[in-house]
Amino acid sequence: MGRLGRIALIQVAVVGSVLAAGLFATPPAGASVKTAQDDVVRLTNAERQRAGCAPLNVVTELNQAAQGHSQDMATHNFMGHIGSDGSTVEVRVERAGYTGWWALAENVAAGQRTPEAAVAWWMGSPGHRANILNCALKDIGVGYATNPNSTYGVYWTQNFGSR
Repeated sequence: MGRLGRIALIQVAVVGSVLAAGLFATPPAGASVKTAQDDVVRLTNAERQRAGCAPLNVVTELNQAAQGHSQDMATHNFMGHIGSDGSTVEVRVERAGYTGWWALAENVAAGQRTPEAAVAWWMGSPGHRANILNCALKDIGVGYATNPNSTYGVYWTQNFGSR
């Protein structure tokens, strides 16, 4: 390979690395997480409206539980409903102060880089779709966390409840 070919190959590798890093970059604290949470709520409520359900109310305690679980998944490199400490959604929401509930549900996802992709993935899964379209659920909290050094890069949690 000639000198120009090597330079072009290096440029492609550098540009590709920069683009890939941007796909899984950790968002600035605060604003990006809040924007992602708000977008998931908006998209979820749009799906519920199409199904004839009332919009979900954002509840701080559910947001805290969901954010904590997303961060746990990102930090410990897993996706699942059981936390790295063995906690269930019931334990996590009660720890966050969401008590007196009579119904709870949780959706988790990993690898979807946008709120639109996460909600579309959930809507394509019968169990997750059922949680989103369960008109008996009234409250929501959303978690969003990233770890560029993990398997999936991006982690999402929706906690739903009624009390």
